[in-house]
Amino acid sequence: MMQAAGQLDSRTIALLALCAVWVGCASGYSRGEMDAALQSEKPTYVSSELSVEEIERMKPQLELPARIAIAPPVQAYQRWWGGYSRSTWSSEEVAVFESWKEPLRAAGVAQDLLVLPSSLVKDCDPSDAACRLNALRAAAARVHADALLIVNLATATDEYVNPGSVLYISIVGMWLVPGSHRDALTVAEGVLIDNRNEYLYAFARGEGEKKSVRPVIYADTGAVVNESRVEALKNFGSAFLDQARQLSVK
Repeated sequence: MMQAAGQLDSRTIALLALCAVWVGCASGYSRGEMDAALQSEKPTYVSSELSVEEIERMKPQLELPARIAIAPPVQAYQRWWGGYSRSTWSSEEVAVFESWKEPLRAAGVAQDLLVLPSSLVKDCDPSDAACRLNALRAAAARVHADALLIVNLATATDEYVNPGSVLYISIVGMWLVPGSHRDALTVAEGVLIDNRNEYLYAFARGEGEKKSVRPVIYADTGAVVNESRVEALKNFGSAFLDQARQLSVK
C-alpha cells in the first residue's frame, strides 16, 4: 500500500508539473523583438553618410542581364531552445533560390544567380556591420557578381502542450499521443544592391509560419524552424521577383 501510495504521489506530482508547463509555455511570438533585431542587423552602407541630394545623384551601374550573388544568411534573431546559427544556406533554401533563376532570366534581369560560399566572406566582429557589408561586397567581386542580394532572417518559436499530454504520464503516451506543439515564425527581409556603388535596386519582405503537433518523443523544433525559413524565403521571393522584373537600368 505504501509503495502504491508513493507511485500515486509521484504521478500526481508529475501531472501537476506537466500542467504548469502547459499553462506557462504557450507564450506566442514577439514581433516587436523580431523587427527590432532585423533593424539592428541592417547593413551599414557607405551611402548612409551621404546627403539626400548625393544619394539621389547615384546612378545604377548594372548592365542587364547581370550576375547576382546571394550573401550567406544573417540570423538576426532566434528564440528557441537549442537555437543555433548557420553560416550557410540549407539545401532546401538553395533550392528556393534556384527556382528564381528562370523567372529572372526570362525577365532579362539575371544572367546568373550565385550563392556565395561562406568561405569567401571575411570574418567580422558581429557588432561591426560596416565590416560585414564590405566583406560581402569583396566576396561578390571575387565571383565577378554585378549585384548583391542580402537577406536577414528573424525566427521565433512557441512550444507548448495540449490537454492530451496528460497521457504522457503513462510513458507509452509519450510515443503515441500528439500532445506537443512546435510553432515557428520566420521573417525574411532583404535588399538587392549594386555591388559597385550600393545603388538600391529592390527590397522585399516575406514571412513563413509552420506548426507541428506530435507526441513529445517525436517533437522536433529544429525541423519546424527549417520549414518556416523555407516558407519565408518563398514568400520573400514572390515580392522580390515582382520588384526585380520592373528594373530599368539605363
